[in-house]
Amino acid sequence: MEIVRISEEHLRDFQELYIEFFRELRGKQGWSPHAEAEYRAEAVHYFKRDDLIFLAFDGGRAAGFIRVSSREGSFWVEEIYVRPKFRGRGIGRELVKRAEEEVLKWDSALYLFVLPQDKDAIAFWKRLGYDTINTIELVKDLEPTPRDEGFHTVELLGERFRIFRWRGEKFTEEEKRFMELLDEFYRKGGTKEEFLRLVNRALERWLE
Repeated sequence: MEIVRISEEHLRDFQELYIEFFRELRGKQGWSPHAEAEYRAEAVHYFKRDDLIFLAFDGGRAAGFIRVSSREGSFWVEEIYVRPKFRGRGIGRELVKRAEEEVLKWDSALYLFVLPQDKDAIAFWKRLGYDTINTIELVKDLEPTPRDEGFHTVELLGERFRIFRWRGEKFTEEEKRFMELLDEFYRKGGTKEEFLRLVNRALERWLE
């Protein structure tokens, strides 16, 4: 396996991987991907902008990529992708390692966003030493959108949040039951304060 910084020679490989990344992501979300020409143009834009883009080659074949951008004084992993037939070989880990080595030349931290539905991605990043910090995404639909249906209910310190349902979700039965109960709790008028009281009492009883 070889990890290389992108060059003009490898731009077409990056474009194909970039398209595959979004095709897989949109499939999980149940959404249709954009036209391939849009993704090809985005890939060229990021290359010309001089984002940190590394490609992995296995047996001479493009196997995956990682793209890191610099914004607001910090470095962010924007996408990481390994083609399905190359997974399980440590390629993702090596891509992250190479990106970290490059970022360390300018900064001591590397950030990323992970969707809460993507349990495989969360587990992957945690194995590499990444931890959850403080970002919550908010949205207000100014007109009706497909977001009006297909959510799970979750919470953070008693605040109600919604996350999209994905195809092929990997929630455990206990996690699914918790989200079902939580949704019913809030639908029946439960409040943040009531939720916190219930959880605190349950934890206190367990700790006794």
